[in-house]
Amino acid sequence: MYAGKTGRDHLGLGSVSSDQILPSLSPGINVLTFHPRYHSFYVFLLYEFWQRDIVRNRSSWVAFYRPREFIFSVGAFQCDQETHGEMRNVVGGQKTGSIDIQAQEVFDTTFHYIDSLLGGYGLYYRTVMTEMGLVYPGGSGLPYPVDLPSEDGEKVALAFREAIKDTAYYQKFFEENKAEISLDVVKDYIREACLCRLKSPEAPDHELLLELFTQKGKPQDAQARRETFRLFLDLAKQTDGTPLDDDLFRQIIYFQSTETGLSYTPTSSVMSTYIRWRLYQAREYYAYALNAFWVYLSVWGISTGGETQSISLDEFWQHLEKNLDFTAFAQHLGVEAPNLSFTSGARDLLAWISAVGIVSANDVEKGYLKRPLNEHALYELIGNQKVWQSVELTAIFSLLLLVAERFNAPGIRLRPEWEISKMGTNGRLSVDHFLRGLYSRVEGGATVGEIIKWIYRSYIITQHQMVASSKLPDNTFRFRLDGKQLRFYNLPNPLSFMNSRFDAISTTIYELGLCGDLKSREHALSPSGEKLLAEGSL
Repeated sequence: MYAGKTGRDHLGLGSVSSDQILPSLSPGINVLTFHPRYHSFYVFLLYEFWQRDIVRNRSSWVAFYRPREFIFSVGAFQCDQETHGEMRNVVGGQKTGSIDIQAQEVFDTTFHYIDSLLGGYGLYYRTVMTEMGLVYPGGSGLPYPVDLPSEDGEKVALAFREAIKDTAYYQKFFEENKAEISLDVVKDYIREACLCRLKSPEAPDHELLLELFTQKGKPQDAQARRETFRLFLDLAKQTDGTPLDDDLFRQIIYFQSTETGLSYTPTSSVMSTYIRWRLYQAREYYAYALNAFWVYLSVWGISTGGETQSISLDEFWQHLEKNLDFTAFAQHLGVEAPNLSFTSGARDLLAWISAVGIVSANDVEKGYLKRPLNEHALYELIGNQKVWQSVELTAIFSLLLLVAERFNAPGIRLRPEWEISKMGTNGRLSVDHFLRGLYSRVEGGATVGEIIKWIYRSYIITQHQMVASSKLPDNTFRFRLDGKQLRFYNLPNPLSFMNSRFDAISTTIYELGLCGDLKSREHALSPSGEKLLAEGSL
């Protein structure tokens, strides 16, 4: 067996969110494409490259591209505009934002600021810019030797050029690959070119990028972006005066309230989009619970010597029976202990989960976070494994069943938005498939022990074997099943939510000038933001 590797997404749950669900909710905006003005900058570079009488191939494009992106990256940390604020996710920023680089008076454009030959364009933006119709892809076997700006791309490129055409950098240094550019030249350039300048309606590319994000690309993608923008604008309008972050966003999307007392009621015009995002967060709790089960088994196996000798699967079943303790869990919650054990009927367990955690089926209760059993509290408890080891296993199981009970209602499962919960086919564990499997077993009289062993067999052990096998020759196994014997590998076991894209989407609508920064206290809607929210289009 090859040496073990850290790997990621060991049950294949994250790929469903990142490759299916989130692209359907916010197409063209992913976790690494924060800043909309990068679309202007990159298509501008392509346009300028094609205007020059130079060999048009990948190597000449790389040679043209890299010094100019380097200066843009350096400049993003030199911008002195009052509205600049904190600028995150600058391409190459880990090196260009360093104290040593920023202290220089002259910048060497041959500096190796990023490993990827085509920097942020090649790594993050090229695919989404193609999808949104800014560029025609080029390369081997394609009509063009390198990417070519589309007609819409040319308009954006020329608008960006209009913004920076009078700068000393563009007039005196842009034409050739100058090896050294002074700090004063960079500052003069970035005052007009910076990512932060887009939010101003006076920016020449402002209206074009607003149109790009709300109208361009595939019609269904443009509509999905508009509707997600409207949901975020509705949220921004109702929470103006309170800064938001990813954790508060998840709470308010799922519970319509937060631990801090913030409240949100989706307007009718964004309700369908809200339900889709809420179902996404439901999947995040579901995936977190399954991944926590995976971590639990991995840690148990190492602690019982499974790294040096195989352990019988029956030994783990015995461990589950001994450590699934509803009495200790109820005491931790401060509620009356239920008369439940490994041999109790699963129907009785679900009834207790529902009674302690749910006010009414298929309902969003704004006081729900104050109930002794809720998904957010369980998520936090499970994440603090060292403190609550005595009830961790029961908490993980309860989180999974609580999500199931909350959405075990025909009303929600018959809505068109439920398609979010069906995503995860081809062995990728959809929420819908889990609910169907769970309740068919419950109706058949399954016990608590039979349910948790079914989950471990089908959703943890078998799934991990399939996902890890697909990554060979990289060995990302944490355990391997041979018959009824498990062999364990002592490697890191990460446990977290997938990125919700709150930062990327909130930054996008802020820099498009639709509202203030949701991460700041004041984030009122602009006139164009009000119009988009009210009318659904600009």
